[in-house]
Amino acid sequence: MNKAQRVKAVMNREETDYIPAGFWFHYKPDFTVEEMIGEHLKLYRETDMDVIKIMQDYAYPVTGEIHCADDWFHIGIKGTDSKELKKMTEVIRGIREQAGDDVLLFQTMFGPFKAASIAFGDDVLMKYSKEAPEAVRAGIQKLADGLEAWAEAYLDAGADGIYYSAQYGEEGRFTKEEWEQLVRPFDLQILQAADRKKDKYNILHICGEPEYAFKTHVDWFYDYPADLVNWSVKDNGYSLKKGRENFSCAILGGLNNKGNILKGPKEEIRKEVQAVLEDFGTKGIMIGADCTIQGEGIRLDYIREAVEAAHTYRKGDE
Repeated sequence: MNKAQRVKAVMNREETDYIPAGFWFHYKPDFTVEEMIGEHLKLYRETDMDVIKIMQDYAYPVTGEIHCADDWFHIGIKGTDSKELKKMTEVIRGIREQAGDDVLLFQTMFGPFKAASIAFGDDVLMKYSKEAPEAVRAGIQKLADGLEAWAEAYLDAGADGIYYSAQYGEEGRFTKEEWEQLVRPFDLQILQAADRKKDKYNILHICGEPEYAFKTHVDWFYDYPADLVNWSVKDNGYSLKKGRENFSCAILGGLNNKGNILKGPKEEIRKEVQAVLEDFGTKGIMIGADCTIQGEGIRLDYIREAVEAAHTYRKGDE
């Protein structure tokens, strides 16, 4: 099996020759296209991981300003002819050219609520979501239409799928009824860009924000279209095995993104990987972290240790 075949087998919950793994972290938002390509390939090559997740570290070009509720009807996002979109598709094409076709590329995307939050501030977004939800919904619809077109462009540029960070389901942010009106339809709109295409895939990352202690309603996302699903086990107290019972797709995760994978030592990283696989089993899982690796001093040799521990795992290992 090559790396692409291995990850596809996991997504189909079939047996693999060994357990695949993938980890990632953020890059500087002022990196050039060449620097972004180089950093992604360095991570991939030096760790031997099985997938390339292309980070979205450039801000989405959201247009408009919010000073009153009516302003939400007039926001937007630049189109697929923009320099911002072109920059990202150049990154995809550059990575594909150098990495070849034996590995799957997933382009990270944030939803329209997160795009609005970055552009206008979370306090502003939440204020109007409560006071003028119909106005906010109209604005979010415009952003979702634009991001759906961006997702199509990413796939056309050579991405094998979308790694979608689904936020705004945190405990205490919205009621489920509010979330179903304001957030869910637009997540699904973007996820369907890959879901309706042959040989394109979705990785769903259920993400929380620090203001809400990273806790989110994992159960709200059970029926989202995904081939792999990922969430923070440590922050939600929601195990991988429970996820396997409730999601209809394979699982990505297992490791604390702020723990051994960041701080070491290597023997503890290996033990953590082995413990995850001893508990979960070897079918329908790709080893990863709760979220992006966060903190100072990220080390590629630590990431490689986790990847090797997954690759060399055999049931009963100590």
